Amino acid sequence: MNNLFSILLILYTILIQTASPQINTCRFDAIFKNPKPLQCSISSRNLGKSIYILYDVNPPEGFNLRRDVYIRLAVFVRNLQMEQGFEFVKLVLPPFRRLYHWKSSHVYQDNVLWSRFFDIPSMKEFAPVLDFNEFLAEINETLVDPKRIPVDVAYQLKHFEDMFENGVFRDKYELEDCKREEYLRGYLLHQPHLIDKKFFCLKFQGGASLLTDVLKSSIQRQKNSSPKIFAFLNAEIVLHDHWGSDEFWMARRSMRFNRELMKIANDFRRDFLNSTDLYDAVQRPFNWKDEKPYRGAKGGDYLCVHLRRGDFIHGREKTTPTLKSAATQTRNKMRELGLDKVFVSSDCSQFEYKNLKSYLQRGRMYRFMSESLHQKSIIKDGGIAIIDQIICSHARYFIGTFESTFTYRIYEEREILGFPKHTTFNTFCKNEDLENCAKNSIWPIVY
Repeated sequence: MNNLFSILLILYTILIQTASPQINTCRFDAIFKNPKPLQCSISSRNLGKSIYILYDVNPPEGFNLRRDVYIRLAVFVRNLQMEQGFEFVKLVLPPFRRLYHWKSSHVYQDNVLWSRFFDIPSMKEFAPVLDFNEFLAEINETLVDPKRIPVDVAYQLKHFEDMFENGVFRDKYELEDCKREEYLRGYLLHQPHLIDKKFFCLKFQGGASLLTDVLKSSIQRQKNSSPKIFAFLNAEIVLHDHWGSDEFWMARRSMRFNRELMKIANDFRRDFLNSTDLYDAVQRPFNWKDEKPYRGAKGGDYLCVHLRRGDFIHGREKTTPTLKSAATQTRNKMRELGLDKVFVSSDCSQFEYKNLKSYLQRGRMYRFMSESLHQKSIIKDGGIAIIDQIICSHARYFIGTFESTFTYRIYEEREILGFPKHTTFNTFCKNEDLENCAKNSIWPIVY
């Protein structure tokens, strides 16, 4: 009887293993310097049909523009799945390398995964995305040598010399041969294991959906059945198909922040600003898909200002206020709203911050600083920027900087949380002449 039971158990085990997809347990690649390695399970089902879209952005571009480029491509890939042959397409998120505004030299800030800043499972509910470590684990299932990942075609995107041919802007693209050495400095996406088999320059102008034609023509030339990998460099050249549409806002709403960063920001709000989601009456269901049209958010009992300094002082001198002028505008608004607390998000120096504080002596001024070097090594400069945005997005009233992408992202977050528009779309003026003041555009959320 025991022998019969053992035989049946073995047969059952074989049957289950045959019926189930192959599973591979993986860990985060060591190159990403994650302080808390996590385990993941990767299914090998349909790997042979997978198409991977890799991309990168011009290195000088900032963190917040990169978030916007992601939305353009996420909407594109979400729709691309509907095309025959692209049912298993996946968008691979490029690791962040040290950006211009990440000034902390004592913190490792290269090859930073998107999961360090964003909730990847939430993003996957909108589009088929893979963080870069997930891509490595998945593609390694199909490779003989995991140290060499062949990219079938890498496209260097370029602008057309004449973008308005005969005075009209038309969607178009044009392939041209070029030498990779003229455009590619170092490794593809700064990843030494990515080996490009073919490299083309692609003059491109128009919305992201135009990339569908590029991919279709390229795939027709591929004769093998292995996973197909394509890379688009300088992807910021690709435009939104329908900026501000409901799809745009779904992609944006799905980009919820890393939960560790949310906790740090929420603890700061509670401890210093007497602010909680319940008190602030913001919209924040567990899943972004449950968000509805809402304008009832009140916000915490504090003002938030985003005061851009740095290169804006010289590059945008005509619209960037002095510290004293910004302080006067802040003080006037606090008096009008009956608030005595202001949270400051700024790239100003410590010296400028002290000067700003001296101009606002009657108000209580707050700024987020990481509590330890260990914490900063985990959250990094990008995490501090996100914490600032979370705190600003919950304020009773917000004032941003003209034409700053950092300010735009706070506008969007406040729209999602449900604030009245007049408390969100505000901009510092060059001086106290509010009648002649450059203002950012207003783009309300769409469901």
